[in-house]
Amino acid sequence: MKSIVAVTMSEAAGIGPEILLRAFRNGIIHEYCRPIAIGDKKVLEAVSSQLKIPMEYNVIEDVSRAEFRPGVMDLFDLDKIPLDRLKPGKPDAITGRAMLDYTRFAVQLFLDGKADGLVGGPHSKKAAEEAGEYFDGYPGLIAKITGSKYPFLMLCAGDRLRVTNVTLHISLRKALEIFTQDLVLNAIRETHRATKTFGIEKPRIAVAGLNPHAGEERMFGDEDVDIILPAVEKAVAEGIDAKGPFPADSLFYGCMDNGKYDAYVAMYHDQAHLPVKVLAFKSSSAVAIGIPVNWATVDHGCALDIAWQGIADPAVLEETIVLISKRAPTFRQNIATV
Repeated sequence: MKSIVAVTMSEAAGIGPEILLRAFRNGIIHEYCRPIAIGDKKVLEAVSSQLKIPMEYNVIEDVSRAEFRPGVMDLFDLDKIPLDRLKPGKPDAITGRAMLDYTRFAVQLFLDGKADGLVGGPHSKKAAEEAGEYFDGYPGLIAKITGSKYPFLMLCAGDRLRVTNVTLHISLRKALEIFTQDLVLNAIRETHRATKTFGIEKPRIAVAGLNPHAGEERMFGDEDVDIILPAVEKAVAEGIDAKGPFPADSLFYGCMDNGKYDAYVAMYHDQAHLPVKVLAFKSSSAVAIGIPVNWATVDHGCALDIAWQGIADPAVLEETIVLISKRAPTFRQNIATV
């Protein structure tokens, strides 16, 4: 039987409602899973009416009431946003709080065994902050909800490319301050575990260097020799097929063609996101790892400049839903409670 995947509307003032509607309308996702939406019906109806995206709604209070039919949105209507306070392209504390509530509701569905995977729509970190909650991304929020221990991580996935961030939404200066051997080793371990949930039994992992030319024998920094290399060696001693550190500027050349590695570990946010967004932007997802929940989000923003204009592309959301659907059967057997 197809997996049940719950998808949140996320930031109401952005393109989240539009791409959610289009994904359910297109019906592609129904070929891979049994999708359920979490959001606000009145917001979706307003977008649907304005953009002329026909949609039939089946408002449910339990997954057992879902119909799972293309063209019909099985919806948990959380009713969090007053329409008279909502301005397209203008996230605020209300939309930020709604996004947080959608996420918590989705995670509880998974923890209760009522969903096999979860997908978050594009979100505004600033809106969440205005709602009074520090939000540096879904992994941190879900870790808080589930009581998972730090460090939790994000794996960017697009087509055959998978790249984990050792550090994520912090400044580069702060990333260097917290950079340790244990942090790198944990990222390698979690990448190994996560890659197995994609059906790869023996993942081959390449680890990027931090400095130019991976330090070039300490000419451009000591971290590659003193921190990254020992972490790789410890991972290998644990039976993980990891290699590196490699110069990051050439590591990803040909990665979509040669199949030499199944996953990569990058040292900071942009080092991880750049290759995925350049090489596989329309299929790129951000998968939360290091937490006991099968969760991913689209690897793009909420596109406030085109919100509610009828030109948003649902392709990445659809790809992310398909990714989580395919991952669901192997997830629970490979990821123990963290």
